Amino acid sequence: MSINSIFTIKDVLLNQESLQKKNKYSCPICFEFIYKKSVYQCKSGHIACKECWEKSLKNKKECMVCRLEVNSTNDLSRCLVIEQDFGKKECYCIYSYKNYDSIDCANKKISLIKDKENGCKEIINIDQLDSHIENCKFKFVKCSHNGCDIVLRLNSLKEESSSECPKFPIDCPQSCSIIIERDQIESHLKNDCNNSTLSCKYYEYGCKVDMKRSELQNHLNNVNHQYFMGILIEKLSSTLNQSHNIQDELVKKIEKLSSTLNQSHIIQDHLVKKIEQSEKNQERINKELDQSKIISDRLQKKNDDLSSLITEMNGTLLKKKKFPSSFENLNSLIYKNKWIISEYSKIVEKFPNGSDLKSPSFQINSNNLLKSPSLFNVKSNEFSINFYPNGFNHPSNNLKFFLMCKIVETNVEFIGKLVNVLDKTKSIKLKTQGKIINLN
Repeated sequence: MSINSIFTIKDVLLNQESLQKKNKYSCPICFEFIYKKSVYQCKSGHIACKECWEKSLKNKKECMVCRLEVNSTNDLSRCLVIEQDFGKKECYCIYSYKNYDSIDCANKKISLIKDKENGCKEIINIDQLDSHIENCKFKFVKCSHNGCDIVLRLNSLKEESSSECPKFPIDCPQSCSIIIERDQIESHLKNDCNNSTLSCKYYEYGCKVDMKRSELQNHLNNVNHQYFMGILIEKLSSTLNQSHNIQDELVKKIEKLSSTLNQSHIIQDHLVKKIEQSEKNQERINKELDQSKIISDRLQKKNDDLSSLITEMNGTLLKKKKFPSSFENLNSLIYKNKWIISEYSKIVEKFPNGSDLKSPSFQINSNNLLKSPSLFNVKSNEFSINFYPNGFNHPSNNLKFFLMCKIVETNVEFIGKLVNVLDKTKSIKLKTQGKIINLN
């Protein structure tokens, strides 16, 4: 049980450990000493403080120890003998310790320290503790002077207040007959005391006289300070001229800063326009990029389809070592009247000089236009292209190709174009007219 916000009965109790071991003076439920507690017992003599009995009986109507039926505290008897016996135990006064009134004990744990020199030394009974605390001469009290926050022991209040209290009235140390609060002495001596020593107000300009404050006005009235005033005026005039010069320089700097500020505004406006134009250009570029991406995606899809087709055709050609039987089939898979040779670099390595590739056969109609035949066993007017990737004969390694025919003395016009699919600028276009070599 607490005595106040700082002390509990454990802090001041003599022989605390001995009393705790006996368990006679502490509640067996909350384990607190029965200081300022009402102690009750059941018919079997089992004791507890009133608060613990009430809490226990809310849950079960029985004694916590012997389980005897107890409906309320009215079924219990007050144990005054134990209460009175505990009241006769001895304790210290709380003012035997140093002052801790300024400590927030709810948030900070402290270690109580005995004040052996200035603290209360009485040992009293517990039942007299409250009365003693109220009247103890060693208790802590606030200084009686208005505005002073010093806390002193009651028995030393007058003595220590007169020597420590900042609001205690004292005589002026320079004997000017004025009584003033201790914390105002410095200000009094500096600004008001007539016995304080001052220098003439023209001391800096040549009047090197020191006097009491009470004599200053008489000195100013009776001594001619015109010469010293002239020095002061001259100095003030010089200071004024310097201030004018500084003012002029400041005006120039302000004007320069104003001009710079205007230029910065112009530059800022220009930059804002640039940024706006840049944002517009960025929007336009983004749109073009979006469109380019769409076109790129479409081209990529077509390229993937074409690559897939080339791979499929190349695999068929390499495995069977022959070409499709007609341009009609080729035409339906790729595009009209074009002969595609995939993986050309590998073919160049594979075919030696004089080795050729032969295209599928085709016919020439009366309009000299290429068209695919429906049957390839027709002997008349059948043409093909012989392609020599590493040259026709030694020592030439130049690429060559020929238009071949099975009919003698056939005059045709032949237009061919070698297309480099990786770089179309390197493609070759040629045109010739004449007789076609007989394949037979």
